[in-house]
This record gives sequence, structure tokens and C-alpha cells, in this order.
Amino acid sequence: MEFNVLQVSLLPVDSGLFIEKELSKDIRFFEEALDKAEERSDEFSIKVYTKDNEAGYMSGVVSKKSDVKLHDRNFQLHQEEDFPPVVWFWDREEQAILIENKRSVFSSANMAARTFENIANNITLAENSLRAYIKPKLVESAFWDTFNSFHYVREVKLNLVSPNLFGNTKKEIGEFLHEVSDQTNASEFAPIFRNADGNLHLKPSKWLDAMIDWIQDGAGEWSIRGKKKLKDQYKTINSKQRVKLLIVEGIITEVELNNYSPEDVAQIVEMLRERYSYKK
Repeated sequence: MEFNVLQVSLLPVDSGLFIEKELSKDIRFFEEALDKAEERSDEFSIKVYTKDNEAGYMSGVVSKKSDVKLHDRNFQLHQEEDFPPVVWFWDREEQAILIENKRSVFSSANMAARTFENIANNITLAENSLRAYIKPKLVESAFWDTFNSFHYVREVKLNLVSPNLFGNTKKEIGEFLHEVSDQTNASEFAPIFRNADGNLHLKPSKWLDAMIDWIQDGAGEWSIRGKKKLKDQYKTINSKQRVKLLIVEGIITEVELNNYSPEDVAQIVEMLRERYSYKK
């Protein structure tokens, strides 16, 4: 069984207004939003099977509507809605969602992340002046491996979600990112490095590593446009192609998940956490 790791960033819609209202910074608003989303009637569907309010573990299934064509007994063709279930777990400590990698439902980890964004950004978060940003975690060395695979680099784009203000997620991302967020109220920050001749030079540094680490941990995206040989055509490789994938022995079905206790869910999450933790 395979899982993608989605990182959740919870940000105030307006930081100034948020402070004025003296609203609390609590990641449990996100958990409440997922829990209350079961009654939605659009193209997305989510069901929470297990929720541990104290320890911060949740599990359930999620899906996106698909239309299937079926034949009845008289061989008449008709169309029905189908919501094939996809298993997911929530880890409050890491503010991460582990979601089954089922390509027949979600063609990519980015689509799964967008689905959870659509589900979570409901009235519960809106009433608390909050918005969730969800991105997949990436393979650790993906950026520099990709950059160094090109001999000529024309452009590097970084797109970072503003520093998370909730829970205990990684904060060592550089004071300048906090300043950008505080001074502009921007939810995203997107620097671009470009050299039209393909002679762009980037090297590891404190400020650049901070941004790449932040993206790697699921709070943004990057793209690199380059080529290996002078006569080659330029091509773009982006972080969407380099997401982290956890491979787990065995299969967990929605039927089994429905019978799991909070302790069972905690055991599974804690067993996998070392493989995606931002703390290591």
C-alpha cells in the first residue's frame, strides 16, 4: 500500500483582523472543519471514522465523484454516481495527512491536496477567519538533484505558502519569510530567478536552503527550466513530479478502517511518522 504525505498550513485570512479579534491559534479548527464536512453534497465526499480529540489523530475515507455507465437487467444503459473510497490518516503533531495513493481516484498527490483544500475551507474555517493551504511533501533531495541534472538553467521559480502560525510545524525558515508575511499579509511568496542565456547559477546558502526546505516540507512548489546539452530544447521539471511516497506492507480497506480504535490509528501514524517528520 502507498501513501502520499500532505502538509497542512493554516493561516488567517487577514492577520491584522485576526489579532484584533483575539482569535485563538489552534490547529483543531482544521480537524473540526474535516469533521463537519461529512454533510456536504457536492462532488467531494469525506467520512471520519476515528477522531481522537486529545491526541490529535483522525482517520477516514475521502473521494471525488465520478460517473459510471452501467447496464440494467434489460441491457439499458444508465449512468450513476460513484464515490470510490480512499483511506486517509491525520497526524496533528506533524500537521500532515497521509492519504492512500489511489490513482484511479486522484491522478496525483496534488489533486488529492486540492481535494482536501476544497473540503476543509468550509464555513467552519471561514467563521474563524482561517484558510487551509495543503501541499504534498517532496523527495528530500529533489530540488538540487533536478537543478544539477541540467548544464544550462534558464529559470527557477519558487512559490512558498506563508509561514504556518498554528501548531508546532517547522519554524526555522528564515526571518525574512516571516517579515514578508507580517508586512504584506501575503498568503504566498513567489521569487523567480532567471537568466535568458541559460547561465543561471544557484548554490546552497542559508536563505535559499530555508526556502527549499520549506517547500520540501509541503509548503509550496518549485519549477526549474533547463537543458542538458546546448542543442537540446529547454524543458521544465517541477516539484509536482517529485512528491514523497510512503510504501507500507499490507492493505487497509475502508471496512477495516471503520473498526479501528483511536489506539490503532495512533499506532499506524506513529510507526510511519519517522519517514516524513520535519523534525528529523
